[in-house]
Amino acid sequence: MRLRDAVVVVTGASSGVGRATALQCAGRGARVVLAARSAPLLGEVARECRRRGGEGYAVPTDVADERAVRDLATAAVARFGGIDVWVNAAGMGIPAGLEQAPGRDLRRLLGVNVLGAVHGARAAVPIMQRQGRGVVIDIASLLGTAVEAQFVGGYAMSTAALVTFDEVLREELASVGEHRISVCTVLPGGPRSPIARHTVGLSGRAPWVPASASPSERVARAVVRTAVRPRNRVLVGRYARPLHAAHVPAPAAVRRGILWTAGLRAGRAAAMLVVRAAARHRMRA
Repeated sequence: MRLRDAVVVVTGASSGVGRATALQCAGRGARVVLAARSAPLLGEVARECRRRGGEGYAVPTDVADERAVRDLATAAVARFGGIDVWVNAAGMGIPAGLEQAPGRDLRRLLGVNVLGAVHGARAAVPIMQRQGRGVVIDIASLLGTAVEAQFVGGYAMSTAALVTFDEVLREELASVGEHRISVCTVLPGGPRSPIARHTVGLSGRAPWVPASASPSERVARAVVRTAVRPRNRVLVGRYARPLHAAHVPAPAAVRRGILWTAGLRAGRAAAMLVVRAAARHRMRA
């Protein structure tokens, strides 16, 4: 896909990866619809998009509100005639471990990080189906597949849910027949900036940023590449591949074992095959 004149909706566009993605898309001549809660900050990003040669259209939106996200999609279509790419970049962290985090904060985190992406897909996919094409990009984290530090339980939980949601959405779209809609999961190593700076345990420890964390500009470049050439999963960061490889094989082996033995009548034999597959992968790791 060419980004010149493409209509790109970016949530979380007021800062961090969302802002960087919006500006890079505008630099390629895209028409960018900017969504976040802060109207003043969105206005600044919109002006910068225009300075970079694209278009910037600010639509203040709380992604946790499904009606607001539907209105965002409607505004994009009314302004530009369709939606080519939808980037779910809105995200937040909680400055506490799971035991200390207030329930209202956990609900807000899941509302933004998970339901925000679900709302985006539910708004964008029907439009893309009518167009016959489109790309949905969700920015998650490798913490959704491999937790490498404390005080990120809520964030890791939300990104794990997002990874699974994308897998489910791909399967559902595949079941409805031929289409040209791609669902892509971008997996940076660690929380995305500026989320990482605010993920601090209540123990008083210094702000935690994992060794695998990727700066916003680098993640944004990966998002832009994914919009042009969609892939199911995109790993970002120096340590992303080894971290992903170290944690994924054993669970994958278990899943393969379950699928392989699902048709067997002897439950005990099936269980043994699963256990052996997992053990072999642990030994190789």
